[in-house]
Order: sequence, then C-alpha cells, then structure tokens
Amino acid sequence: MGKHHRRDGYWKSYHLAHTRELDAIAGGIVSLVKESKPPVQCKKTRRGRKPVHSREKLVCICLLMIVMGYTFRDMQNYVPKLNLPWDEPYPDHSTIHRAYQEMPQEYLDTLLERTARLCMEESGWSKGLLASDSSGVETDRYEEVVRPNKKERRFEKVRRLFYLKYHIVAILDHLIILRARVTSYRVNDSPVLRSMLRRFPSLPGSTFNADRGFDAEANFKRVYELLMHPNIKQIARQKGPRGRGHKRLHNRSRAAKEFDESLYQWRGMIEAIFGAEESDEHSLRTRFRKGENRERWGVILAMGWNLKVLNRLRCRKMLEMEVTSIIRAN
Repeated sequence: MGKHHRRDGYWKSYHLAHTRELDAIAGGIVSLVKESKPPVQCKKTRRGRKPVHSREKLVCICLLMIVMGYTFRDMQNYVPKLNLPWDEPYPDHSTIHRAYQEMPQEYLDTLLERTARLCMEESGWSKGLLASDSSGVETDRYEEVVRPNKKERRFEKVRRLFYLKYHIVAILDHLIILRARVTSYRVNDSPVLRSMLRRFPSLPGSTFNADRGFDAEANFKRVYELLMHPNIKQIARQKGPRGRGHKRLHNRSRAAKEFDESLYQWRGMIEAIFGAEESDEHSLRTRFRKGENRERWGVILAMGWNLKVLNRLRCRKMLEMEVTSIIRAN
C-alpha cells in the first residue's frame, strides 16, 4: 500500500475552502433545486388561497437544515440570515416540517446523483477505486434488549440507545458519495448494497472494494454487470463435495482469482468520510423517528458532503493547483 502524502498546497486550499464553505453549500443547493425542480407542486388551501411559500424555497430550506445540523425551530430563526433569492415571507417551523415530509425519496436520490456528477466533472475522474461500507447512527430513542447476567445466572432486560446504520458507496479517489441509505442496525450490509447498485451507473474499468460482509454471489454478479472489478474480501468456506442442487458460484470464483490485496488495502479510505462526519457534534446522530424521514436525512447528509468536496475541488482550481487523487502509489 502506498504511503499517504499531503498534497501540495494542502493548507492553503483548506483555508480557502473552509472560508467559502457555507456560501458555497447554500449557493450549490439553490442551483441544484432550481435546475431540478421538485415534482410535488404547491396545493391551494381549503379556502382557495394560493400558497405563500414556493416549493423550491421550502426544499432549499429543508436541505440546508439537514446539512447544517439544525432543528426545525432553529432553522426557522436562521432562514432570514440566508438571503435566499425568493422575495417571500419566512416560513415557521411547522411549515418547514410539512415540506420536509413531502419531499420524495426519488427526487433526493436524483439530487445526490447530480452532486456526485458535478464532483466527477470538476475532478476529471472517469475510473478508479470505489468502496462500500456502513457506520452507526445514534438516535434519541431507547429499546429493551435481553442480555445474560453471568453473576446471577439469568437473563435480564436492559434499556439501551437505539442505533441505525448509514450505508454509502463512494469513490475513494476524491471521497465522493454515489449512494446513501439509512437502515436499522439489524439489517445486513450485503442486501443493502444490492439495492444501492440496482440503478447504479456503469463505471467501466473501476475497482469495487468491500469487506467480508459483502461476500455474496449476487453482489459479484452485479458489479461485473456494471463493467467493474469486484475486489471483495471473501469468507473462507468449507471445502468438500457439493450437495444436490448446489449453485455454482461462478462470479465469486472468478473474483477470488482476480483479487488484488494491494488495492483492497485502500478500502479503509472510506472511513475518512465517516470520521469527518462524526467529528461534528451534530453529525451521524438523528432525531427523526419515522423511517421515511431517516431515509431523507441520510441522502441529504451525503448531498451536503458532496457539495463540500465540490467546494474543495473548485478552490484548488481557483488557486491554480492541480487536482490529484487522494490515492497515490509511493
């Protein structure tokens, strides 16, 4: 594995990106929403009055609320400071809450794809290393679980925090998130990856890294269909005569022969995304209780990450610095 080096001009570009970050994220979200208008149209009230707030403005406010880690009431107070390009009254927290619940999941996935595409175009990336992984998300809810008490030799009920899982598929060369999902912590990573790869773009020549939790024939098959090389660590399985009706794992066997340990070692770079999100006091912790709201939260969080990456890439170009991959051989 090649040693990680600081890129030339790192601190200079970091300072500029940090200075411009909030304005860049707000401007990027407004541009995205204006380019891809929300499919849900504003409805008239029961008395036939036209709505006071435009749909585009409410969607922008909801996206910024999640990216900045604010609550609905906090966002109500922060909206006047944003200088959004709409000459309309400021919405209250209940209006923002209703708008958040009305955002379709497919629309948010489209916006995430658009942010990833912008980052790829800005960096000039066409192929490289991808990876998938998950991390825990803390909530403010508790659950009762049964645990053994060794001292008293009995089982007892224990109350503990309820956790979720934040799944992502990312480009390791520039830490660009392509897909994001939020599920229960009881859900296995492998089937979630298959759902994220269902409408995944083909990236010919790229390598897809993943750990043993993603070792499944369907995953290998899907990655090959996308013209990528599945570099997935495999579980050691018992050898011996195959039983009747046993399925031959052709794709898994092919991937085992082509497995590259030197490329697999870069899989840990995806932890940089989780580590950066967890460093903020508001990140990777959600207060949403409904599953649909949690799904929206995860996709919007990934969208905000991509806008930060896009800002950093543009700052390097503003400083006339070369945009290079984070992963470089020694």
